[in-house]
Amino acid sequence: MYNAIVIGARCAGAAVGTHLARQGLRVLVVDRSRFPSDVLSTHFIWPHGASYLNRLGVLDQVRAVTPAHTRVTVVNNGIALRGGIPEELLRNQFRLLHDDDSGITTEYFSVRRHVLDGMLVDNAVRAGVEFREGYTVKELLRDEDGTVVGIKGRDGTVEHAQVVIGADGRNSFVARALGIAKSDERPRCTYAYWSYFSGIPDCEAQIHRQGRLGMAMASTNHGQTMVLTWGPSEWAAGFRADVEGNFHRALGLISEEAADTVARARREERFYGTLDQAAFLRRLHGPGWLLVGDAGSFKDQCTALGITHALRDAELAAEAVGRWLGGETDRDTAMAGYAAKRRSQTAAAYYDYVCTLAEMKPLRHDELQLFAILRGNQAEIDRFIATHVDVAPVSEFFDPSNVFLLNDTAKESSRDHGAFADFEATYREHQRNPFLRVGAEVAR
Repeated sequence: MYNAIVIGARCAGAAVGTHLARQGLRVLVVDRSRFPSDVLSTHFIWPHGASYLNRLGVLDQVRAVTPAHTRVTVVNNGIALRGGIPEELLRNQFRLLHDDDSGITTEYFSVRRHVLDGMLVDNAVRAGVEFREGYTVKELLRDEDGTVVGIKGRDGTVEHAQVVIGADGRNSFVARALGIAKSDERPRCTYAYWSYFSGIPDCEAQIHRQGRLGMAMASTNHGQTMVLTWGPSEWAAGFRADVEGNFHRALGLISEEAADTVARARREERFYGTLDQAAFLRRLHGPGWLLVGDAGSFKDQCTALGITHALRDAELAAEAVGRWLGGETDRDTAMAGYAAKRRSQTAAAYYDYVCTLAEMKPLRHDELQLFAILRGNQAEIDRFIATHVDVAPVSEFFDPSNVFLLNDTAKESSRDHGAFADFEATYREHQRNPFLRVGAEVAR
């Protein structure tokens, strides 16, 4: 009899297993994959994600093979902001969520999943987790009251536990087996395509947005740079008609400088892509089970927070299970506490923020004005970046009183930026699908 069985051994699963094992609990983690192995992922980890890795004890391993930085450049229609996430905001968030701000780092990095996931699994085993790879769960076991009490594997093995944790991604077997419906679904999302290039020097990450297109460049493992482009899902079919050609075409439309850099580099792998980024929520717990990571809530890749939130959920879930099994409180109270932190008003506001960004509508005049007035105000640039990646509350940064203060102290105006020249014509142009235009021209 285990205290906990975790289905899924990647970021969320290996992490929650490690935290539980360190509390002295008997934990079994299973995964149908074998490790190390890759999985479709944009694999960017923001400073709060890096801090969770530090608390797990694998940060030094990751940094030994992965370039790390603290400053990032965000460019919206040519208006550039460069900054980082303030340590104090990170500490505030960890104290709020965990009553503990140890292990904080302001570094971020982009680590390949075949590098990271193997480290996390090895770390879990060192912590005392029993790990079975290549293990497929056939069904969940339930008692006469419907409480989940264990698993049955495809190989016929049966294992029992006090709680079964679904850390098995957005297509969660656990959620499907229990019939847990999705809620607050947001079908409008981005498509994304990316690959890996050599010949680009290690540098700080860049995130660009131009009209309805976006791109990011981030140094990663093996001396390579990940280059990613994305756009609205309704443009995906046109993009897919010529992935390589449209990849470079998109870069040229977004940033000529970035396009030139990539054109001089060497592509080392095929293009990877994802078309289904529709966001959703699921109920997070029930009798004998709970969900962590993408299994419980999935969001578009446009803010690159999947791994970071998975690591957060893992620690929150382990804290809740530990309080219950340690006798500090009853099961239902512990699980409700976990759900309350995952589904707070702040979390709801951020979910809506990401889903709105994922629609990739052209930036409005007032949105661009906000980016212009931020320039020259480093503290507020840093706070904006922290807000963008869910370290500071969306509701506070975009509160009208704060926007009023920012405007009152602005050092630059719309007149200083080309983004506002002939704004109406540019806005209309940004709504046209460039990949359909190219296709039509080729057809002629």
